[in-house]
Parts: sequence; C-alpha cells; structure tokens
Amino acid sequence: MNQPKSMQIEHWFAFADKWIPRKKEKIASGEGKQATYTSLALIHASLARTKFLNGDPIDEVRAEFARAARAILKSFTMAYDETDPNYQGKKADLSCNSETIAIRGFNYSLMAADFNLSAELAKWFQTRPDDVKMDVEVNRYAHALKHALLGEHQQASVLLKTQREAYEAKPSKRNDYRKNYYTLSTALYGILEKDEALFNEGLQLQVVFYQGDARGELKDTDEEFICDYAVALGNLGIKYGLKVTVAHDTLPKGLLIQA
Repeated sequence: MNQPKSMQIEHWFAFADKWIPRKKEKIASGEGKQATYTSLALIHASLARTKFLNGDPIDEVRAEFARAARAILKSFTMAYDETDPNYQGKKADLSCNSETIAIRGFNYSLMAADFNLSAELAKWFQTRPDDVKMDVEVNRYAHALKHALLGEHQQASVLLKTQREAYEAKPSKRNDYRKNYYTLSTALYGILEKDEALFNEGLQLQVVFYQGDARGELKDTDEEFICDYAVALGNLGIKYGLKVTVAHDTLPKGLLIQA
C-alpha cells in the first residue's frame, strides 16, 4: 500500500499550522476576500488528508473536510447571498465561483459525510451572472452533481446521459479532462440509476485515470494518496444504498461512510 513518509506528513502539518492562522487573521481583520476563503479551503482539505494519512480519528478528519467545504460555501454566499454580511454584489470575484471550485466544495462536503452542507452549497452554485462557463464537460458534471445533491434526479440524469453519449460517440485518446469527466459522470449516473455495476465501473475508471495525476503533478503531495473525487462519489453512492466494490489505494475504505 502506497503511504507517505513521516517527514512528508510532518511537512504538511507544518504548512497547515503556518497558513491556516494567517488566513484566519486576514479574515478577522476584515481583509478576507473570496480568494482568501477558497485558498483556506484547500489548506483545510490538505490538513484533512494529512490527518487521515497520519491515522487520526475519522471525526477529526471529517471536521476538517467540513471546514474546507464551508470556506468554499462562503465564497459563493459572498457573491450571491444578499444577507451575507460580506456580500460583494457587483464587486464579486466570479472566478471564485467557477464549476471546478464548486466541485471541490461538493467533494469536501461529501468526504465530510455532511449531506446537508452538500445541499447548501448546491443551492448557491449557479451559472455565473456574466454567463462565463468552463468547458461543456466540466459544466455539465458540476450542474449534474448540483442537481443530484438537491434531489433533482431527472435534471441530473439528463445532463449525465448527454455527457456520456457525447463522449462515447467520440472518446478521447488521451488522459485529458474529457476522459476525467466521463469517469465521474459514469459513476454519478450509476448512483442515480441505482446501477451498482455502473457506479463501480465509473469509480474504477476514475482511480485509474487519477494515477496519471498522482504520479505526475500531484506526486509528493497529500493528494497523491487520496482521490477526492472517488471518495466523494463513493460516499454519495453508499448513501443511496450502493456498495463500493472497487479496491484501490487512493480510495481508502477508512474515508467511506458505513452503509
């Protein structure tokens, strides 16, 4: 089993110990921007992974993932919730409300096993007022996951079916973003259809795809050892009554909820 070295874990803990207080001080001083919260989210998520890899109690791990998700949520309420004391209105930094940032927040909340938090974030994620969108594959998956978390299964299924059909008509020959979102869409579609085999097929495709990142740009980081996307969808599938049968180092059983 692939495990980090103790010196790596110590380094990741030290990074979190240094930067979380600095981000919180900036927020407390009134200088916290949306980007402050999204960067804080990444650090809390890193700390959550590190605590898990260090063998810390799962409740502590999930609490850190929840803090990460709430920081993402704050970036969205700052942009869209007029009752938020830090509401930005037309000054909102919409780059902090992108599809990929929302997906990270969804992942963190699902890894925290906090489905109410998932739904709260899903409520605020929306098409940007300036109508700027990421690639269609990313956009479809983000909105499909939003609908799934809100219990809007029909809307989610339509998006996922379209996504899968488009990819299968012209599959990618490379390990690119299109293939990535196809694997995720397959797993999520399996969840909504309550098709356990399809769900696990998608998870297996994802963890295999993720190895390219784990051995590449994510090597020697805490993300090398844990695939957030697979864990998040694994927990969502379990909540829907499905079993995770995929066995892979980056999909640790200890991060999955009990049926």
